[in-house]
Amino acid sequence: MGIVQKAGQLFVEGHEAFVGGRSAQRDAQEGWSVTVRPYRPKPSDEALKALCQTTDCTQHTCFLAGNRVLMADGSRKNIEDVLVGDLLMTMSGPDRVRALERPVLGMTRKVIELHGLGDECLFMSDEHPLWVSRRAADGTVSQSWGTYNLNHLLFEMRNSIEPRLATPPVPLNIDLPEQLAHVSGWVHARPIYHHMDPSTQLYNIATEHSCGIFVEGFAAFSHCLGALLPAKPWQGLSKDLAASLFVQQVSTACA
Repeated sequence: MGIVQKAGQLFVEGHEAFVGGRSAQRDAQEGWSVTVRPYRPKPSDEALKALCQTTDCTQHTCFLAGNRVLMADGSRKNIEDVLVGDLLMTMSGPDRVRALERPVLGMTRKVIELHGLGDECLFMSDEHPLWVSRRAADGTVSQSWGTYNLNHLLFEMRNSIEPRLATPPVPLNIDLPEQLAHVSGWVHARPIYHHMDPSTQLYNIATEHSCGIFVEGFAAFSHCLGALLPAKPWQGLSKDLAASLFVQQVSTACA
């Protein structure tokens, strides 16, 4: 029977390491295990205790501060600055903000980063539904809500937590670009995952009637009192409005 050579060089997240030759004592000293690596330390017990005491499990699917929401007048406002009663743009036209939500990230979600057009960069919790277009093998095209963390969203739906969709969103690919609804029509984007502190503050918007708001250009689900699906297949905002938004973005970038 041959001898298995355990030694070998490899890189973990850009850091040099070696396979084999690692004693249990050395692993313990460096805080390394199969589930806990040096670049992602376990949250402190104090942080976990505080999280369990303060987390409201009825709020979820949210965005980080600094994400810009498209308003009805074509301007963009940071989501943390949006107020109840503000008029913003949705997939069905202008709509009012009826409520604001301020949850934290928690332990079961990550933050994903999606790049749109120009300087658009969306940061949101990974289970937040986005409007997606899929083409089947027979060429049939369908549009629906999709999520990068279906397991977490199903847990929320099972516990009667919004969004109360009649059918679950489709699971989105984490390693391939998806065709996502955008103010301009459609864009292809692939997520970048970020592990962030469970106490990270998030923000969300509930609208009166329309289910889809625009955050960093992407059409994202919003808790609403009306229909939970767009009235018609998405093709983008009207050409006049889209042109006005484009001119405004270019003017801002050149200022």
